Amino acid sequence: MNIRVYMSFAFLTCLFACQPSSRSGEGTSDTLHQADQLPLEDHEQKHCFLRTEGTQQQDSSYIQLVMRNKTVSGVYNVIPQEKDARRGTLLGKSDDGVFDLVWTFTQEGTQDTLRVVFALRDGKLLQKPLTVDALTGRQVTRDTSRFSVVYEPIDCVAD
Repeated sequence: MNIRVYMSFAFLTCLFACQPSSRSGEGTSDTLHQADQLPLEDHEQKHCFLRTEGTQQQDSSYIQLVMRNKTVSGVYNVIPQEKDARRGTLLGKSDDGVFDLVWTFTQEGTQDTLRVVFALRDGKLLQKPLTVDALTGRQVTRDTSRFSVVYEPIDCVAD
């Protein structure tokens, strides 16, 4: 890896150092948590992911998902080098391992929203890619798209 990737990761780590932490875990909804014998679905789960791309892996995208029952919230930041970043929050629902979310972000001082769809598979986060709607010129997530954008799991920064 080169210094830009390390710098991007260090920047993201610092950026999210103040995020609240919670329990992280995997399992089915009928799995019991040993400490208090409540179903795991009653506990908050936090997962973090990073994607780097570009000729020198200089562009980065960071996602932190917090799941409680079927509600999903989190942070999603897309930070391309030498371009305008999109930083924002996620909110939506989980259904059979698919997260259908609204991303509220700021770019160039303007707030906007996009629907984004992710799936957690084999420990990695997959996303349906954004495409441009020819009629509106806006990016959209098409239901017919395949999950083709891959984010690698990383440790979530603790308080």
